Amino acid sequence: PSWSTCVMSALLQKTEQIIGSDFTKFTFHQSVPVPSYLVAIAVGDLVKKDISERCAVYSEPSVIDAAAYEFSQTEDFLKIAEDVAGLSYVWKRYDLLCLPPSFPYGGMENPCLTFVTPTLLAGDKSLADVVAHEIAHSWTGNLVTNATWQHFWLNEGWTTWFQRKIMSRIHKKPNFLDFDAIGGYQDLRETVNLMDDKFTILVPDLGDTDPDESFSSVPYEKGFNLLWFLENQVGTQKFERFFQDYIKEFAYKTLTSEDFRDFFTKHFPSTKVEWDTWFYQPGMPPVEPLFEQSMAEASQNLAKEWISFDKESYTLSPKIDISSWTSNQVTCFLDALQSHIFKLTTISIMNEKYNFAKSRNAEVLFRYSKLALASNDKSILPLVVRFITTQGRMKFVRPLYRSLSEVDKELAVKTFLDHSDFYHPICSKMIAADLQISSKEEKSKKWLAIGGGALVATALLAAVMVRRKR
Repeated sequence: PSWSTCVMSALLQKTEQIIGSDFTKFTFHQSVPVPSYLVAIAVGDLVKKDISERCAVYSEPSVIDAAAYEFSQTEDFLKIAEDVAGLSYVWKRYDLLCLPPSFPYGGMENPCLTFVTPTLLAGDKSLADVVAHEIAHSWTGNLVTNATWQHFWLNEGWTTWFQRKIMSRIHKKPNFLDFDAIGGYQDLRETVNLMDDKFTILVPDLGDTDPDESFSSVPYEKGFNLLWFLENQVGTQKFERFFQDYIKEFAYKTLTSEDFRDFFTKHFPSTKVEWDTWFYQPGMPPVEPLFEQSMAEASQNLAKEWISFDKESYTLSPKIDISSWTSNQVTCFLDALQSHIFKLTTISIMNEKYNFAKSRNAEVLFRYSKLALASNDKSILPLVVRFITTQGRMKFVRPLYRSLSEVDKELAVKTFLDHSDFYHPICSKMIAADLQISSKEEKSKKWLAIGGGALVATALLAAVMVRRKR
C-alpha cells in the first residue's frame, strides 16, 4: 500500500507508483551472495533519518528522533570495524530498522539493514554496543559464515570478540574489553548452570534438535573465550593480524570449526591448543580467563559493601554515590550482587537510594528485577509484569518469567497466557517450555478467549435484533 514503506536486506534501486492503484512497487538488488537466513524484508508506516552518507535509521514516526540519537555513533563503529578487519565494508549501506517491542532479539544482522529492538533506546547511547555487534557481523557471519549451526560459535564468538575490539577503541580504553568480558563470563556461568550439558558444548551435536532450543550465550561467550585464550597465547598484535588474514581467506565462504583450527595451526604451528577439549567438553571453558579488573573494581567493591551490610545488619547503608557512573558500571555492580539473596529491607533501601525501579535502561531494570524477585520481593511484581508484557526480547523475558514463576507460579502462567499472542512465535514457544505449559493449555486458553468473544458477539447481535423488532 502507498501509505507504507518497504525496506530490505539489499540496496533500494527504485520505487514506482503502480498506475491505477493505491500501491507502490519497491525494487531492490543485492550484489553480494548471502545465505538464506540473512534475507529479510519489512513493511510498515516507516520514516527515515540519515546518520551519515551510508547510514540511516528507519522506524515508526513516534520513535525516529530517539532512535537516530541513540544510534548516532553508527558511522564511527563502522569506520573502526573496517580498520580492525583490514577490509572495507562491502555492503555499501548500513541502515537500521527499529522494530516494534515484540522483536525477540537485541538485533539481527541482515546485510544493509540491521534489525534492532527498541529496548536499546535508553536515552544515553549506553546500549549501542548491540549495534557494534551487528556491524561486526558484516564481516564475521555475513561475509565469513559458519557452515552449519553446529559451528555457530564461528559467527557469534568472533563477532563478540570483534564487538569488544570496536567498543574498546570507541571508549579509547583497551581494558574496556576486559570490563565487558567480565559480565559476559558471569552470564556464561549462569547459562551453563541452567542448560542441559549437551548445549554447553562449543561445537554441539545438534542432530534433529531445534536450533532455537540450544540458543544461549554459549556460542557467544565460550566462543569469545576460546579466541581470547588464543590471543593471549600468541599476543594481541599477531592475533589481530591473524584475524585480518582469516577474513581475507574465508570471505564469501562458509567454514567449520575444523577449518578454523587448521587455519590457526598453519599460522601458529608451535602454539599448543587442546582443541578437542575446547570444542567438545561441556561446561565452562577449560581455561579460566584472567581479565584485567581495574574498570570493574569500584562496582565490585560497592557490591561487597552491600552484601556485608545485608549480612551484618549495619545501621548505615553504603554511602557511595553512583549517579555519575556509566550504565556499564551500574550493570557490573548489579551483576556482582546476583549471587546473594538479600533481605527485603535491604532491597528496599537499595532501591530508595538508587531508584533502580524507575530506570529507563532495560539492562539495569532487568538485573534489578531479577535481584528483587530472588529476594521474594512481591512489591516488584507489578513492575515485572509490566516489563515482560511491554517488550518481548528473550534475553529479558525468559529469565524474568522463570524468576517470577519461583515467586508466584500462578501469576507467571496467567501473565504469559494472557499475552502469548504479543510475543514472537519463537519467544512464545520458549517461554511456554520454560514454564512447562503444554501447547494444549495454550490452545485451551485461546479457545476460551475466542469462545468468550463469540458469546459476546452473539449477545450483542441478539440485542440488536431485539431492538430492531421493537
